[in-house]
Amino acid sequence: MSVTALASAEQARGLDAAAVRAGVSVDSLMALAGFQCARLAQRLLASQGGDAGVAVLAGRGNNGSDSLGCARHLSAWGHKVQVVVLADVDDPESNYARQITAAMAAGARLRYHGEGLADALEWALTGAGLIIDGLLGTGSSGPPRGMTAEAIRAINLAPATVLAIDLPSGLDATSGDNAGGCVRADATVMLATAKSGCLADAARPVVGQLWLADIGVPKGAYRAAGLTAPDFQVGDLERFAST
Repeated sequence: MSVTALASAEQARGLDAAAVRAGVSVDSLMALAGFQCARLAQRLLASQGGDAGVAVLAGRGNNGSDSLGCARHLSAWGHKVQVVVLADVDDPESNYARQITAAMAAGARLRYHGEGLADALEWALTGAGLIIDGLLGTGSSGPPRGMTAEAIRAINLAPATVLAIDLPSGLDATSGDNAGGCVRADATVMLATAKSGCLADAARPVVGQLWLADIGVPKGAYRAAGLTAPDFQVGDLERFAST
């Protein structure tokens, strides 16, 4: 694939909105995002022998939903998956709640932050060979706070391989600033379009290997968001290379 433009946080959000206006539902985008993340997670697990446990840290919003979709696929493929949910799930009809239900139906085990975050993090991270960072996405700004900051510290202390969804949590999607604390990822799978912050010089120590994944955004949506569409070929999940 070839990529000729990078997206700021505002453009990335605009791309999602343009895809919805073009008739692609948020549920559809999340379904493919979770699947692509799981495909890359599977590759990382295979390099460890394939039997390592997986810890998924699911924050609020779309990024957390993507990580729950990843947990569902990995569980269905036979992996031991333990999820810590950092969101308050008040609406049982929300996309987030549906992702939780589906992940549990596939065999993932879940704990919620309200049960005691420190204990939940220790439960998920102890012995895990792979951590899925689904805490913060492109909509976040400023330094991480509260339980998100606590979860980031726990990830960075763990010896496991870390896969970040879209960008490492705590990284500014536009500038690459991470002075307020940031997940140190071994790999980052950028969804639909490359994020300028992930390519910034300051981000190099924390993003790890960069990947770009097709999640079914129509080319017209890229044009509407002022972006050049990547030349995806048949559901690409590829190492990122700029041209």
